[in-house]
Amino acid sequence: MKYIPVKNLQDKVNETVNVRGWLHHVRQQGRLIFLVIRDPIGGYVQAVVKSKTIGEVAFKEAEKLTRETAVTAEGVVKKDDRAPYIGLELQITKIDPVIRYASPELEYEIRPDSGPQVLLDKRHLVLRGEQASNIMRFRDLITRAFREFFFQREFVEVAPSTIVQTQVEGGSTLFAFKYFDHEAYLTQSSQLYLETVLPSLGNVFCVLPSFRAEKSRTRRHLTEYTHIEAEMPWYEFEELLDFMEDMIIYVYTKAKETPILEKFNPSLDIPSKPFELVTYEQAIDLLREYRIKGESETYLEYGDEIPEGPERALVDRIGSPTFLTHFPKGMKPFYMKLNPQNPEVMNAADLLIPNVGEIIGGSQREDDLDILLERMKEEGLDSKPYYWYIDQRKYGTVPHSGFGLGLERQVQGLLNLDHIREACLYPRLINRATP
Repeated sequence: MKYIPVKNLQDKVNETVNVRGWLHHVRQQGRLIFLVIRDPIGGYVQAVVKSKTIGEVAFKEAEKLTRETAVTAEGVVKKDDRAPYIGLELQITKIDPVIRYASPELEYEIRPDSGPQVLLDKRHLVLRGEQASNIMRFRDLITRAFREFFFQREFVEVAPSTIVQTQVEGGSTLFAFKYFDHEAYLTQSSQLYLETVLPSLGNVFCVLPSFRAEKSRTRRHLTEYTHIEAEMPWYEFEELLDFMEDMIIYVYTKAKETPILEKFNPSLDIPSKPFELVTYEQAIDLLREYRIKGESETYLEYGDEIPEGPERALVDRIGSPTFLTHFPKGMKPFYMKLNPQNPEVMNAADLLIPNVGEIIGGSQREDDLDILLERMKEEGLDSKPYYWYIDQRKYGTVPHSGFGLGLERQVQGLLNLDHIREACLYPRLINRATP
């Protein structure tokens, strides 16, 4: 038997077709049963079961159907402008559950006003809803857009290990575990490993999970997230900024092409070049000018970290994607290059977007071996475990740059989602590792 995808029903008006899927909604009104069938590729069609059409015995069986029952159905496709989703209605002539529920009590119920913990506990069922599934489909489209952009620029995709024995972003956020007889960590970033293949593969990128043991409960933090990272040989700092602008514009353009965006954030604007550029020093002055204070309700001073709240308030005030650049030496990791004209700041940039804050951290990488070793010493790092990384500066080093982007934050920003947990399949938070 041939089953027709819902998306093809427009071509089958007044014909008898077979469809299969899950009952997204079930509502009985007298001798009519209204159904919404969700097919395997995310199409929705309204269906109606009439007792006079399918007979009394079959109608009584249909009355037992509950939400999320998997069914196969036969019916006649009718044009009906009042019908939701696609303006068609399937008039059922036969419908059969694939497996009958043992008890109607197995039907699940998630109320619209359910709290976040209930929704997280029931995440495996929430994902069947229209909003959650649309977010996951949008996330897939955006991931494809990033890959398309990289491939158009002749990048090579690689897959570094997520089990490592060196830190990248500071020891306080490492997930440590026993790896047989050795101590190991879940990776904070694949960057160092990407740098090792620049001489052989050229421009490279990866789309892999990264892990941060951050005890943060903000609306933009996860302990496991999807990290889109890229490293490029021969790229100086200004070329890095230009590349990131092109990439973000490409992804925003692709986002605007999908109907899903209209459901969440129809007013999204595609940014244009050049993006706003604010140095760290300028940001400290702007925070004071805009009367944006830190967590202790005092104005931030030069040398202070800019926390999530003030950072987001700043970019919200600016109103467009903004590069925050040239952080003081020591504020960012050891591998970020010191500015040749002013070695007290680094050629580093965070890309901030409204409603979220930082989505990208990038920099020109330190290619001077002596300076790199000195920076590691200043940060209290033993250089021995990094021998393979240090060797990159001994054998044919060149100016190079790279960045890491949090996919969930990008999706959160594009769809204007309230919390980052909505942007991933099963969020891992400080208090949650289930389901």
